[in-house]
Amino acid sequence: MDRYLRIGEENLTTESEWKILLVGGERDEAGLMSHLLAGFDFESRPVRLLHAENIHEARPLLEEQTDIAVVLLELDASQDRQPLDLVGYVRGTLSNAAVRIVVVADKGWAAAEEEIMCGYDINSFRIKGELDGGLGKLKSALVGSFRAYRDFKKTEDEKKSLEHVALYSSFVLNAGSMEELAQDVLRHLASILKTPHPFEGLILQKNDKKWRKLAAAGKYADLDVYSLPRDIENVLPRLRTFNRHSLTLEGFSFHSPGIAGTERLIFIDSCRTPIDWEYYLAESYCANTDAAFENMELRHEIESTQKEIIYTLGEIAETRSQETGFHVKRVAEYTKLLALKYGLPEEEANLLALASPMHDIGKVGISDSILNKPGKLTEEEYATMKTHALSGYEMLKHSTRPILKTAAIIALQHHEKYSGGGYPHGLRGEEIHLYGRITAIADVFDALASDRVYKKAWPLGEIVDLFHKEKGGHFDPMLTDLFLAHLDEFLEIRARYADEKVF
Repeated sequence: MDRYLRIGEENLTTESEWKILLVGGERDEAGLMSHLLAGFDFESRPVRLLHAENIHEARPLLEEQTDIAVVLLELDASQDRQPLDLVGYVRGTLSNAAVRIVVVADKGWAAAEEEIMCGYDINSFRIKGELDGGLGKLKSALVGSFRAYRDFKKTEDEKKSLEHVALYSSFVLNAGSMEELAQDVLRHLASILKTPHPFEGLILQKNDKKWRKLAAAGKYADLDVYSLPRDIENVLPRLRTFNRHSLTLEGFSFHSPGIAGTERLIFIDSCRTPIDWEYYLAESYCANTDAAFENMELRHEIESTQKEIIYTLGEIAETRSQETGFHVKRVAEYTKLLALKYGLPEEEANLLALASPMHDIGKVGISDSILNKPGKLTEEEYATMKTHALSGYEMLKHSTRPILKTAAIIALQHHEKYSGGGYPHGLRGEEIHLYGRITAIADVFDALASDRVYKKAWPLGEIVDLFHKEKGGHFDPMLTDLFLAHLDEFLEIRARYADEKVF
């Protein structure tokens, strides 16, 4: 039996129709209702009638057709209450509170109206004769149910949208970079605006009167931001007409002045006109995420300042011993590379790169006569030189900041030797912190590969021979193997920050 009796245009999508499910009655009865409703539409949407002879046929229909607006549940003269079991299935098992359930009962059920209305989660109780008074009464009953279903769904959608906005706003807090944050914001915003996939949009940021692209999707991925006007009021028309074949000249936009002269523009080229509620949610979301952009901007500024201070401190120590600031940059890059090869997460490798430039900060307490002595140090002078490891640790150990705590460990332990015999505490093996073992290789490699006041740079072959010889002695054997296996990458760093051509 064809249970799908459709009224209205055949080419309309499911979302453009009002769906009614008639449960019970004969096929002839369903056919009569189809005839009565032929050509009827509400809010420019036609009606689609589905028929199930019993609740067993109705259940799979309700599972598959989740947008049924009205269920007409018949109770016949047999006084059988089994059809009412469908109500509990819909409200309980399917958790469907939106569909309007109308019980259409034989006259023999009239006395049970109050009991059924109170005992079952239905929306209306009708005696069959009430709807026999003409097409007007049937349409009136359906219009009331359609409106109730529409309003319930609207409220439900708005609630879900608010939940999504709150959820999306929390997601952006986990972004690791400005670009990652912008990409998340763009994707979430397209979802809030119900923009068809794939969507088209972008996020721009202007610093120092120049726009840069933080995120882009669709046709805007090819946009040349350097050709954009400086003023926001001139940028938007360009974005709306970027594709001459586009039928839309509107789209959602959000502009934020930002801090310290920074501006941000978020633009979504929508293929449909968002309703007022969607605009409100989108603007609320943008306002919430604007704080995330500001915080990340400030965080990057703080991190850049910290990095600059750290490099400056490291360079002070190296300059006192007549070494260039490139030494601390190279050591930073070496430690990060070796940490990544070892398998540390990028965040931890970056932390190590930020902290390692301060490995010799304790040298600020060593006299110039010892630091810059061209010849071999006496035992007493060497003992004084070795104190820089503990001095550097004492300078840094009181901080609770991750960078300075890491720097304190490195300053203290980067002269320890894997087999023992290093200083200041003669630690062995994994008693030496991984950060100290990594920095030891980076520091010694750069020292051997660079000219110093007391020596010339070693040839590369001799440096490699030394690391083979000191594997398991001075240096951690696993880290040494990693270093030698990726020597070409370390040499690339050496060339990038070279004081002069050595190899």
